[in-house]
Amino acid sequence: MDVKICDFAPTDLGSTVQLLESLRSQPDSVPVDIADFIANANDGATVVVALAGGGVVGVASARVAGDRAWTQVFAIAPQWRRRGIGSALARRLEERLLHQGVRKICALLGPGQVGEQALLNRGFVANGDMVLYEKFLSLEPSDIRTIDKWGGQILDGDLWNKAAGMEREKALIDGRIVAPLSDPALAERIGLRPPATVMMFGPPGTGKTTFARAVAGRLGWPFVELLPSKMSSADGTLANELREALAELGQLDHVVIFIDEFDEIAPARESRPAAAGVVNQLLKSIPDLRQRPGKLLVCATNFVGAIDPAVMRPGRFDLLIGIGPPDAAALTALWERAIASMQLGPGVSATELAGQCRGFTPGDIDLAAQRAAADAFARARGDSGGKRAGSKGGSSAVVTREDLAAAVQRTRASITPTMQEAFQAEVANFERV
Repeated sequence: MDVKICDFAPTDLGSTVQLLESLRSQPDSVPVDIADFIANANDGATVVVALAGGGVVGVASARVAGDRAWTQVFAIAPQWRRRGIGSALARRLEERLLHQGVRKICALLGPGQVGEQALLNRGFVANGDMVLYEKFLSLEPSDIRTIDKWGGQILDGDLWNKAAGMEREKALIDGRIVAPLSDPALAERIGLRPPATVMMFGPPGTGKTTFARAVAGRLGWPFVELLPSKMSSADGTLANELREALAELGQLDHVVIFIDEFDEIAPARESRPAAAGVVNQLLKSIPDLRQRPGKLLVCATNFVGAIDPAVMRPGRFDLLIGIGPPDAAALTALWERAIASMQLGPGVSATELAGQCRGFTPGDIDLAAQRAAADAFARARGDSGGKRAGSKGGSSAVVTREDLAAAVQRTRASITPTMQEAFQAEVANFERV
């Protein structure tokens, strides 16, 4: 059953009180004064909950005093523990507190009490005998205002693991981007300059945005996607807004800035003279950003050959990395993930499915898997007379090998052989790692 982490709402009060009441007798849970909890929730305490099965299965709350927050409640139903819910609650609580100007979060727990491992997982440090757990947050309130202004996010480090397969790309990105930026002191001793600007290119749907977000999550840096489509472009304003964005974000200690469809804003000037103002501004802004350590500009394009050559040359972009279609191993990993939550019939093989999916993107595989599941769902409902009762549906309530094969046949590969050949030529001509 899926668990949803969200902000506390008044409709959650009854279920939350039931949870706290049920934990009073649990030796590893801190007893909570429920009247105090209700008063604090009504008086502006920051409260987040974990919802599953229509009820609250976890809750965390904190009170803010100046730039410090004290956690008051950290509770998880016994049957829902050791599933990562505590870490997810702590992460959501941190995000809320960051936006309230908090720099330090404190929690007082006894050894072995609920929440201890979650706090350790989130980087809290024990301080004292009780034990007092503390964590300094890395962003100043002024940083948060800048990040919010440009639509930024603090992302989860688990995003990296969600990029199934793609081992060549992951090895390149990990070794050439994440590792040097994570250990700049070692890089400096060796003489390796951590990258400041990276271009990812390849066919649409291959995961360029996913990788950019995963890098930010791995580094623990804010992620800001600049969307030129949402910036004004009349009378040269796009160039001005890009300059302003890069200048303001460049003041942060750390940030990953992402610009997708880069060929649209920096095409070759001879082909689109109207874009010359934006290209010229980028030629000025990118070198300035490169001089500020702790910043990473990641741009993505489906058409790397269309970008102005002056923007692409060494000294402006450190790395040019091709993100191609999933290979056989990646396709297998993607299918393993897609069918992991399904009730499967006999003979279903992720490896066999991968062999039928040349040119499929992660989105294509997800579409095919859901088409197969929809067919199985319709069959199971038909066999049970359309009843909703728990929908066990007998032997028909499974996704069969035939369902999956038919769904693959109905799904068109996003990447044609011609596109694949063009990508390989672009890798030969442009990749720089």
